[in-house]
Amino acid sequence: MLYKSVISLALTCALGLVSAPLLAQTDEPEKEQPAIQAQEALPDNVPGLLVKSNEAYAAKDYLTFRRALRSLHEKRPYNSDYMYQLVIAHALLDEKTPAYDLMLRMQQQGLAYDFNANEGTLNIRNTQVYDYVNDLMAKAAEPLGESEPAFTLPANVLMPEALAWDESRQKFLVGTVAEGSVLAVGKDGKVTELITANDENGMWSVFDLLVDPARNRLWVSSAATPVFSRFSAVDKGRSALFEFNLETLELIHRHPVPVDGRPHILGSMALGPEGDIYLADRALPILYRKAAGEAKVEAVMASADMVSLRGIAMQPDGGIIYLGDREMGIMVVDIKGSRAAKLATPATLNLGGIDGIYLWSNNLIVIQNGISPQRVMRLELDQSGTQVLSVRPLAVAQPEFDFPSFGTVVEDDIYYFASSQMVAGAEDVKPVTVLRTALDASADLVNPDMKWFMEQKARNAEKGDKSNEDSQP
Repeated sequence: MLYKSVISLALTCALGLVSAPLLAQTDEPEKEQPAIQAQEALPDNVPGLLVKSNEAYAAKDYLTFRRALRSLHEKRPYNSDYMYQLVIAHALLDEKTPAYDLMLRMQQQGLAYDFNANEGTLNIRNTQVYDYVNDLMAKAAEPLGESEPAFTLPANVLMPEALAWDESRQKFLVGTVAEGSVLAVGKDGKVTELITANDENGMWSVFDLLVDPARNRLWVSSAATPVFSRFSAVDKGRSALFEFNLETLELIHRHPVPVDGRPHILGSMALGPEGDIYLADRALPILYRKAAGEAKVEAVMASADMVSLRGIAMQPDGGIIYLGDREMGIMVVDIKGSRAAKLATPATLNLGGIDGIYLWSNNLIVIQNGISPQRVMRLELDQSGTQVLSVRPLAVAQPEFDFPSFGTVVEDDIYYFASSQMVAGAEDVKPVTVLRTALDASADLVNPDMKWFMEQKARNAEKGDKSNEDSQP
């Protein structure tokens, strides 16, 4: 596996192809392009492109299949499944160079796939380049880094989704989706119920917990979801922030999302230095704020560029918020300047499938499960907090991983759920283990052989030497 911030010439060329107009990217003779363009226009949305790609593949129309996959990759650049299918599309058309370039990019992003498992790659096999890169990608599925079990929750704790550290109790707090409970868990694994959803407090499924010891508050984000054991259809789409006294656990206030006819799921939260609470909506790409001293939950930003918000983190001074999106990566929100932009990242970083994101010593810690391999990563930020300087995997493809999701940072460690019952079938539900991973790992994980390989490939590209399609540099 290779993680580095320098992009080779070959990958730069590949990036250029991705960003160019779709029809200009085709490797078919120019005389065929007008016919293709006149014959069929592709949908301009992801669901439509998925339908079109499936139809084209079934009809063995591999030109349209490739065009649809290119457009999907352009719209969802971190979706590794679309990248994988695009390699297959190139292979079916015997387009070795773009197939190899994309494979190299995927390998540098640490993705784990074995293209030998798909017969569609027959046209691009049996070259040293293919064998070399594919072997590295297959090996990327092997465990890397370290994690250790901190405790395992009892089997009757269903769908734990929120994890926080309560310094006052010296215990972890766990929130559940199925029962809408808040549990205290000692490092010995002993569980005590603190709060549970009932008619008196009006809670539903618990999606995040935020401990504010300075103000003696426990904040709970909650939403009415069909998997909640006491779900009522009349509550569908409702969500609220619940404010409890941290010490006595008395309900102080209920802060609902304004009713607007749309579904809402208040999820991950971040605490501002003045006591403001920021919340990410999982149902719609909206960032909310409950200002200190105010009762209202108000929308402060809605982003058309995000589709599935999950984790949230904030710089200590409250100036910047990071919003993680499962499909689109990380958005940097400048609260004071009322601006937002994508986090600047190297091409060797894939940010697909993010759930939890956390800030530690000017590093973003991200937990990714919608990617192969599943992993916990550390992203070093520049001084402005808007650009990733370096990337380091902390725990990759661990034996306990089965959709690792959310967690909490305690000093120099992150504690997180190793698996998620939210995605398991009823027959596959197993007790959830909380893992601990150190955040200060410093081992060099750059593959020197791959670095040499990319340098040689770049030299060949500069010389216009196409022989690297058929032999290793």
